[in-house]
Amino acid sequence: MNFKKNDPVLIIGCGWLGRKLGSYLISKKLTVYGTTRSSSNFSELNALEIKPVKLELPSASLSDIRLPDVNTVIISISPGRGEDRKDYPQIIGQLSQVLAERNVQTIMYSSTSVYEDTKNEVTESDAKPDENSDNAITAAEGALVKYSPDAVILRLSGLYGEDRHPARFMAGRKNIADGDSPVNLVHSDDVIQVTAKIMEKKIKGEIFNVCSGSHPSRSEIYTKIAERLELKKPTFEEGGSDGKKVSSEKLKKQLKIKFLHPEPSEFLAD
Repeated sequence: MNFKKNDPVLIIGCGWLGRKLGSYLISKKLTVYGTTRSSSNFSELNALEIKPVKLELPSASLSDIRLPDVNTVIISISPGRGEDRKDYPQIIGQLSQVLAERNVQTIMYSSTSVYEDTKNEVTESDAKPDENSDNAITAAEGALVKYSPDAVILRLSGLYGEDRHPARFMAGRKNIADGDSPVNLVHSDDVIQVTAKIMEKKIKGEIFNVCSGSHPSRSEIYTKIAERLELKKPTFEEGGSDGKKVSSEKLKKQLKIKFLHPEPSEFLAD
């Protein structure tokens, strides 16, 4: 990827994926800022050469949201779970209003959970951003595009990487439902390469699914990965073979992306 040296980038939300993205961009000689809710995390970000910025959201006033001057902003905020999700659309809406006043490229990490329980193959057109939706992720997307219509939304499927895999949460569990259901996973390396491509090509106003093209069943992949990680194998009940399969064909065609990890079941196979 070709980037302008020292080009400033802001990552809003430096969790597991945000930090990996930050380290990659720093390796490409970009200047990377990263937000955190607590100054206690400053030392960890500094150790990664990410310039820490304290940011608490939602904010009582938009004027209290102070961000560094950058050319690109990547929103990598976890929506949380349960009651924690109720603030997520408001948080994204506040950020969108602030960013709309700046001439910056905006990329948001969303989730394929916007498709909920849709069956069989799903594409980007199967769920539209809607700030009035009961789905917090869909509502957040709607809040984003209301004020920042040029933003790019990346709908990420289940994340995994060398130091994280959903199989760890399945280990030892019994009689898990829908063992035949297809999984939708994407490696962090592929999310980062897609993000870099969008930054480089200065893509605007698009929505892309980011999911590997292979969809093994839950029972197949989680049993296999548990064995490789030397974890207790989970057991599954039958069913769910008509579950959703997230398509990334739009991404592959428009951005000429080739996934670095196209087969999730190959994880740790060497």
